[in-house]
Amino acid sequence: MPGRSGWGGRPPYRSGGRVTLREIIRYAGTLYGASVAASVVTFGLTILISRDISRADLGVYGLFQAYFLFGAYASSFGLAPATVRWVAGGTVDDGEFLAFISLRLLGISVLLYVAAAIAYVLAFKILAAALFALPAYQIFNVGLSAARARLWRRREAALLVFASLATSAWIFALLMTDHSYWAPIVGQVLGAYTTALVMVVYMLMQGLPRLRWPGAWRRAFWGTALPVFLGSSVFAVGELADRLVIRHVLGLRALGVYVLALTLFNLLNKPVHMLSRVLLSHFSQAGDGQGHAKALEIVRINLAVLPLMGLAAAAILPWAMPLVLNRNYGQAFPVFAALTAVILVKAVELVQSSVAVARDSAMSNFRAQVVALVAYAVPVFFLARSFGLIGVAWAVVLRWTVLAVVQRFDMKRRGVEVPPSHLLVRASVAYLVALAFFPVAPWFMGIAYLGLGMALRVWSAPRSWRPAMRRI
Repeated sequence: MPGRSGWGGRPPYRSGGRVTLREIIRYAGTLYGASVAASVVTFGLTILISRDISRADLGVYGLFQAYFLFGAYASSFGLAPATVRWVAGGTVDDGEFLAFISLRLLGISVLLYVAAAIAYVLAFKILAAALFALPAYQIFNVGLSAARARLWRRREAALLVFASLATSAWIFALLMTDHSYWAPIVGQVLGAYTTALVMVVYMLMQGLPRLRWPGAWRRAFWGTALPVFLGSSVFAVGELADRLVIRHVLGLRALGVYVLALTLFNLLNKPVHMLSRVLLSHFSQAGDGQGHAKALEIVRINLAVLPLMGLAAAAILPWAMPLVLNRNYGQAFPVFAALTAVILVKAVELVQSSVAVARDSAMSNFRAQVVALVAYAVPVFFLARSFGLIGVAWAVVLRWTVLAVVQRFDMKRRGVEVPPSHLLVRASVAYLVALAFFPVAPWFMGIAYLGLGMALRVWSAPRSWRPAMRRI
């Protein structure tokens, strides 16, 4: 590849062109470390927002986040994951790829600005704000994907920290003068544009390759991007649905409680996102044999680490958060505890999703998303009316479980190697039993999961922990 600049150059592949398990863990660890540093500020900001605005206003802010998340997936056209897939593969000319991706981002931005203007004229101001923020977010997301594909972990970590700090700084400043939901909404919009501007300036300072007209690889690129786009759009509908169900069945105040629980879950969920980014690069570089041999090891490590993080958070946060909140959000903590079960499912699902995209089988993800959304839509209204927010949380867990199961069977049917199904089944039994101690002995949950996991042979301590600790 002819690029010589900060954009160009082949990714620093090692180990005969493959990324080792040790490097995967190091990369994910670097990103997670950066995420933790930024999350300290984000966590403090979450407390400030929940103290400074009413629960109803927090619910409106939750709707903005839902619109933004839906728009982020619906307007992406699969560009970010496909960027990782194709740049990591090292088969596309830098100048061609930059011209191709820039034109697509320009077209997406024009459409989003027009949609934002229409929404504003029709008095849908919250939706308009979300649409207006999306062009900046898409620039940031694609740029971050290019860095990830090159295995530039320090640059990616720096960008993640800067994005979080920029958004937090804007929201903090605006909360000093405005105590409504507009302060966090406008702060998030300004944070997105600040981050995108800094990224573009940095790329220009590093120097860009000469633009070239894209070659014949474009059709194959869309063969990767469009199935990912379809699947992520269906996923976004599911992520928006829970907020809308709560808004219309339980009201804005209940939505405010749910938003706090979901915000806490998203902080916990960050290592999953960090790992999924690295795994897509890894499986895109690896061959069908040796690269996929790491998948089972990664799943076992995930099942040993991620659920313990979820159970620890479910034990600690209900005790710590009331000390800093000035409103009663006690209902949020059982909801948060239920949502942590999603982490268990993602321990397997994120590996399967990365393998599917890397092996050009992203339609498996799309089909699984459709089935999961249908399975979720049937019981969620009944669960919301019967059990309130807890019912909605368990409906979300059900959606993720169906997604992982259908995804696995579809990939196996298409001849793509997948982890054995018994691991998720046994780990789920251990996790649900451990979570049952939440009302009476929350500090015992982690111990119960460890003991039951070993008894059910989900993993053994040497098998799961030794690869993670060796030579790191």
